[in-house]
This record gives sequence, C-alpha cells and structure tokens, in this order.
Amino acid sequence: MDEREELKQELQWMKYRMNMLDIMEKKLLQMKELAEQVKNNNLTEKEYEVLNLRLNDLAAQVRALDEESRKAGNEKILE
Repeated sequence: MDEREELKQELQWMKYRMNMLDIMEKKLLQMKELAEQVKNNNLTEKEYEVLNLRLNDLAAQVRALDEESRKAGNEKILE
C-alpha cells in the first residue's frame, strides 16, 4: 500500500472517529441532563431507579462506541 492510500485510510478513520465522538458527546449530554434531574428534583425511589438504569445504559453505550471506534483505528494502523 502506498503512502497516499495510507493517508486516505487514515483520513477515513478520523472522519469515522469524529462521528463516533459526536454521538458519544450527545449521550454524555443526556447523562448530564439525567444527573441534573436527580440533583434538582425530589424523586421517588422508583423514579430514581429508572433514571439510574438509563444512566448506566448510556454509560455502557458510550464505552462500547469508544472501544469499537478505537479498535477500528488500531486495526487499520496494524494493516
């Protein structure tokens, strides 16, 4: 593979990674909103549990997106 092709693939991965970072940012903002709801409201135990489950789900999604997008980049670098 020539240098030009390598640069093209790297640019493609960077665009992909930026897209994944944008998605992660949106999920992190959702998490912040949920945390503020917990902080600013007098919630019932059930409401608190529901928000906590949602926070945990969003956190897992962010971790998965981050791991997957990093893995995709590492695989391209190793090729």
